[in-house]
Amino acid sequence: MSAATGHSPGADEIAADVRDRIRQRIRVELRRHGASAGLDEPGTLDAVEALMRRAAEQQHPGALLMTEILGEPDSWQLKTALTPRSHRGGGTASALVFLKSRLVLPVVRWLFEYSRDNFRRQQRVNQVLFAAVQELAIETTRLRAEIDRLAPR
Repeated sequence: MSAATGHSPGADEIAADVRDRIRQRIRVELRRHGASAGLDEPGTLDAVEALMRRAAEQQHPGALLMTEILGEPDSWQLKTALTPRSHRGGGTASALVFLKSRLVLPVVRWLFEYSRDNFRRQQRVNQVLFAAVQELAIETTRLRAEIDRLAPR
């Protein structure tokens, strides 16, 4: 029973208390590892988390301006296809491609299979970072416009 209200806390109050304790523990851990003191400001951690969650939920690269700025996906997207080729011409090239595909490619393929999950994770992290940067750029632009509007002229 709560001394302040004279009744037992409900499930919503208990859930809110648990959330608050978790948030405090997260804040303490982040600060312990060197995160900005700005996280101690009321509401900042919640706002930062909301922004990062929006970025993490962004599933479609076409919704990101960064992909347009970077240009053709071939210039920035991780490539995960293995295709043996040679820069030489003629029969030498054919022989080298054959040797690569029969001897080298199986070893490289094993290494690639081992690494592919890391490539996928890195591509996901890149996408989330692009989305977070975009969210921050939008917010900064909006705030700059608001400051300009409020500034005396």
